[in-house]
Amino acid sequence: MHPGPLLAFSGPVITWPEKEFKKLTAAFVRCNKEAWQMSPNTSTAFFTFPKDRGNLQIKMPRAIICSATWGHLTRCCQFDDGTRQLAEITFKDALEQHGCLDMEDLQFEAEFLTWDQVGQNSFTFACHLTSAIGIRVSWDPFNPDWIASAANTDLAQVMIDTQHLIHMKLINEQKWAKVLGIWDEGKLVKMQTENGETFIMKTEGQDTTTGYPTLHEAIQRTSPTLVRISQLTEPNRIYGIEERKPGKRKIGWAQAIYPLRACLQELKNNLLPEKWDDVLEDELMELKSGEQAFMAIQPKLIQAGYTTLDSILRIQKGSGTRFYCPAVKGVDSKSGQ
Repeated sequence: MHPGPLLAFSGPVITWPEKEFKKLTAAFVRCNKEAWQMSPNTSTAFFTFPKDRGNLQIKMPRAIICSATWGHLTRCCQFDDGTRQLAEITFKDALEQHGCLDMEDLQFEAEFLTWDQVGQNSFTFACHLTSAIGIRVSWDPFNPDWIASAANTDLAQVMIDTQHLIHMKLINEQKWAKVLGIWDEGKLVKMQTENGETFIMKTEGQDTTTGYPTLHEAIQRTSPTLVRISQLTEPNRIYGIEERKPGKRKIGWAQAIYPLRACLQELKNNLLPEKWDDVLEDELMELKSGEQAFMAIQPKLIQAGYTTLDSILRIQKGSGTRFYCPAVKGVDSKSGQ
């Protein structure tokens, strides 16, 4: 079997030690070189560079496992069958452990974590992989507006109000049906086909008796792009406008410290020993001191209720903004500066 599909199948549920993953990547490259009857000394760039530049553009193991891990997390969060609840606990643990606001903030944080630091949490690991290959994922898996997050009764009532049709298999025949009524506190719904046939279907979980999908599953299969309740109630709404308005988007701590960390990382990676001088040494020490001060203050600020950068004191000066550390127990004036 080719290692690519095998890795995509098993990767998301296996905790790979970094050393072993590097061995896997080396074996992956060797297999491709042998398949293309290339010399072992052939540059790996022939496999990874774009096709429009005359190369093969093969997905390397890190990109394969990145795609597979995000797909795995999406499926875990999709249906209310137990895995969603476990995924939500895992996601909240990741945010709390690293003091992050949301998925975007976690990706900024995960970029500077080591492989071993991210390996025990699926969401942190996924965010680390996206950062490693230079992309960002915009996703709020447990948004209360998501269909998967909706209470059974609320979802069923919206389906009744909107008369939204779902496509499903009924007695070996594909039919369109709509929700007529709610039973057992939303755990069951009464359905009716276009021909007037009625039947009972579960709202969530797994139905192992009737063979019907649940209401959540049927909606997802009928309309894969339908993820928000508001897409049913407000079909003409354009998303993203509210989020882009000034003052709507909060700035997480990981995003706030990102420029400093990026400068520090670049300074460490790109400067050669022979070009090192006192000026660069001073800059490096200043950046390190700034990061250390931030790491010491951040938990105390979060504990005091300052969960985002824009929640602390700030003064507009000319074209810039100066932020001030609030008076928090355990933070002295020197660290606050």
